[in-house]
Amino acid sequence: MWRKSKPYLLLLPAIATIVLLFFGGLFDGLLKSLGYFPAIGETRLELTAYAEVVQSDGFWESLELTLRVAVLSSILAGILGGILGVSLFLLNEASKTGQARVWHRLFQLPLTIPHLVGGYVVVLLFMQSGLLSKLLASLGVIDELTDFPVLVNDPFGWGIILTYAWKEAPFVSLLIYPVLSRIQRSWRDVSRVFGAEKWNFIREIVLPVMLPSWTIAVFIVFVFTFSAFEVPFLLGVTYPGMLPVYSYQLYTSGTFADRPEALAVNIILAALTIALGLVIYYFSKRWQVWKGWA
Repeated sequence: MWRKSKPYLLLLPAIATIVLLFFGGLFDGLLKSLGYFPAIGETRLELTAYAEVVQSDGFWESLELTLRVAVLSSILAGILGGILGVSLFLLNEASKTGQARVWHRLFQLPLTIPHLVGGYVVVLLFMQSGLLSKLLASLGVIDELTDFPVLVNDPFGWGIILTYAWKEAPFVSLLIYPVLSRIQRSWRDVSRVFGAEKWNFIREIVLPVMLPSWTIAVFIVFVFTFSAFEVPFLLGVTYPGMLPVYSYQLYTSGTFADRPEALAVNIILAALTIALGLVIYYFSKRWQVWKGWA
């Protein structure tokens, strides 16, 4: 019995620390969002902060921006990551293992770059006085630097979307490539025997095999971008900001009395993330059942 429980006991200190810091902080934030704030003499539990947040126009504009950025970022990263993963699989399937290994390392390079550095790279490249606008102006494509579209610190959030798209695409490919590598080379040979072209093989074999892992990877990217702070803080506009930035502004710009609203925004953000995860999990299970019936 000791041998069986020893690994779990060795992990207990680390697990206890993570649980204490994460769930303890979440529970403390929940209490303070409900008005339990002994530092300012408030010990009653009430929903005043949530009512004020829901009635605020700034919250809904921030939520709209957050959803737009998270959806577009995850979709673009999913498409790019899917293309990268399938391309690596086709290179490996064509017996170019050395070349596939080189490209695999190259595609993983953005994973080593911190998100804050990635955001700064987007600033240098895509701002109106950045490298790309100067290049286009020197080539005569645009007359003035101001003719270049505003892609950084813009209300739509294109700078944030571009950053997360190229930063998270290798992550998506990294998750789906091991699944694709399990496809037997003989499957391709059998498909050739039955006259299937490469596109038919990709559509009928490759895409269904990678779709569950691809869906999970896209959802992970969505959750991450939905609750991320540093890139939206660097590349976003002052108003409206994404929900994490909006919460930070409430927490730092106001008094102690305003902090329950900031924490209420965080709790709502966590609740929305959990709800979206349950929805994705439900439809993923339904899709698997439907595929089994089909």
